[in-house]
Amino acid sequence: MFLISAFFVRGVPKYVTLTLLLLGFAINGIYKEQPIIASLQGIQQNLPLLTLIILVPMLSLPLKTGGYFHSLNYFIKKWENNPRLAFFGLSSFIALISPILNMGSVKMVHEMVDKLNINPMILGKSYLIGFSSAMLWSPYFASVAIVLHEVGGEISRYIGIGLTVAIIQLAIGNLLFRNSSKKLYLPDDEKDDKEGMEAFGKEGGNTSTHLRIIVKLLGMLVALITSLLVLKYLTHLSMLMLVSLIAIIMPILWGTLTFKWKKLFDEWKNYTRSVSLMDNEITLFLSAGLFGSAITNTVFADWIQSFLMGFAEASLLLFVLVIFVVVLIFAFVGVHQIVVIPILAAQVSATGLGISPEFLALIFIISWSMTAVLCPLNAINIIVSKCLRRNGLTIGFRWNGAYIMSLVSLVIVAITVYGFL
Repeated sequence: MFLISAFFVRGVPKYVTLTLLLLGFAINGIYKEQPIIASLQGIQQNLPLLTLIILVPMLSLPLKTGGYFHSLNYFIKKWENNPRLAFFGLSSFIALISPILNMGSVKMVHEMVDKLNINPMILGKSYLIGFSSAMLWSPYFASVAIVLHEVGGEISRYIGIGLTVAIIQLAIGNLLFRNSSKKLYLPDDEKDDKEGMEAFGKEGGNTSTHLRIIVKLLGMLVALITSLLVLKYLTHLSMLMLVSLIAIIMPILWGTLTFKWKKLFDEWKNYTRSVSLMDNEITLFLSAGLFGSAITNTVFADWIQSFLMGFAEASLLLFVLVIFVVVLIFAFVGVHQIVVIPILAAQVSATGLGISPEFLALIFIISWSMTAVLCPLNAINIIVSKCLRRNGLTIGFRWNGAYIMSLVSLVIVAITVYGFL
């Protein structure tokens, strides 16, 4: 799969992929003296995440054939010329469905709004803000599951903290957008917006009917969450595997119950075409996994421990800022957070820092979330930039830089208050 995809990659992703691949082989071959076959095993490092990116969009197939997207499109269409409402609706909806669909939520929503007249800046901000808020609390995200495991935290104690911070994060994103959205309005937008919404309400159908369909959609989302929890309890399989299996089974089950095989097959063809265009994501993910695997179990681990604890002894705030910077730097050279953060988390102790394991987990998870927004090599940033046909740095720093700085300020205040308590 990697070789086939690498053949079609062009431009910067091609050179980044080759660089990560060659560095990974060089470290394994020269420093670790491993054969090439052993080095190739590292290419599977990010395969679980790549599996989610490829398979999770299949959950959208029954939603499309059932007309649910049409109803969602109905309401978003009414907000098309109102940047604030459009931003609130999109960011909230992505925050709601991301715990189930993961990165597939962005692709699903973008397919729904792609043909609407919504400013790309609104889409770029709402996608990343909504998605990053879900990363803070959902136990179905690798960010939460891995970090809690490494620091020894309990999900029952953490989820309340993570969900509270996620709601605050979503609120901050909407407030920042509200203050900066005036330039997106044209002089007569408010009048035209009201008239356009009224006209669309008459032409688009009955609002109560669409509202009932939305309620059914929410019921399906709740059912998916419940099924994941039940299956997790009964089987004790990994959440990544359960989500992937449900993504495959649900369209088949939907077609069996509704007999809408023709519509389902039409959507399947669209899905396969979208997968065939994922060469950049496939090559970047797999080569970054090989590189990340290569640098583990080296002298870096001992150096990282002394480096981090030195800052921790000086100041908890300085320790947190160093964590953010280190994770961001590694992400920009292609090392995914799923490699870096477990290494960092394994080298520090919550007891030694004088904080709870859940608070330490929150620090690492927030750094994971922020890096995902900023780094152009991160999967969610790649997906958003590809959907919007914009540069990853533009989406991360220019469109969401103020949002990230606000979150850093919030973390500084929280740590200061925590220190007094």
